[in-house]
Amino acid sequence: MTYIQLFGGLIYLLMGGDLLVRGAVALARRFRVSPLVVALTLVAFGTSLPELVVTVQAALAGYPGMAIGNVVGSNIANIFLVGGAPAIVYPLACGQGSARRDSALLVGVSLFFVLLCLVGDLNRAAGALLLAGLAVVAVYTAREIARAHRVGPRAAPLEWVLGLPTKAWMIALFVVAGAVGLPVGARLMVEAAVEVANQLGVSDTVVGLTIVAVGTSLPELATTLVAAIQRQTEVAVGTVIGSSVFNVLGIMGIAAVVSASPIPVPPGFLSLDLPVMLGAALVLTFLVWRRRSIGRSAGILLMMGYGAYLVALFSNA
Repeated sequence: MTYIQLFGGLIYLLMGGDLLVRGAVALARRFRVSPLVVALTLVAFGTSLPELVVTVQAALAGYPGMAIGNVVGSNIANIFLVGGAPAIVYPLACGQGSARRDSALLVGVSLFFVLLCLVGDLNRAAGALLLAGLAVVAVYTAREIARAHRVGPRAAPLEWVLGLPTKAWMIALFVVAGAVGLPVGARLMVEAAVEVANQLGVSDTVVGLTIVAVGTSLPELATTLVAAIQRQTEVAVGTVIGSSVFNVLGIMGIAAVVSASPIPVPPGFLSLDLPVMLGAALVLTFLVWRRRSIGRSAGILLMMGYGAYLVALFSNA
């Protein structure tokens, strides 16, 4: 029953996030918001909703190890798994200046987070610093979007977001159903994940780094695979980088602020998980700055890197 609850919570999360994104996109279209802005904000944010809700729920429920484990584990899965799988399907174009700049930003954000963890537990002050960093990135991104909208095409097609509601009552139903489904799924998944940890004899941190992290990364994986199949590979690389930056600055920042007590950094994080997260960001940056596409061989190596990380993680556990 525990695994059924875990699977059911994941389904609620994925369906809730999907409904909320579709409803938000349809609402933005109804009010004639630029499709470019919708694509770069609502849709991009929507793929990180499961991580956000699960991490905050875990922090509020008193499972800080799962909260920080979900963020770090999701970033590792984003680069190795979500970045590697679509590259096997179709080479990912990544030579553009924006991708190089954003990948360097990811390294800087990851290094900043590692330094915060080295200082000590993640308290409200650390959370405020992370959220301040997110605000700076958001302002810069908004300026880039505005500039691109002025000099580039006035519209960006959203044909890949299928099944958008058109009637007002249906849009409202999508938004409400998504807003209800996300917290329900998060609660079910957190409770089940803690029980799984007890059954396996490992900490909730390990479960957060693996089962929960992979589960909440499924929207990003689905988005990048669809982008690779449709050969819109800039979307795939942008999703990996953008989601990883938001995980650290936004999700971890919010969790640290709302948590009743400081979120402790498990000792194993300093020797394995945080170095792997930073190393994954450096690997992705190296691949992007080569000015060549990330091909099948690189994708296979990224997937193998994730497998090696899992082996090391469970060996230590």
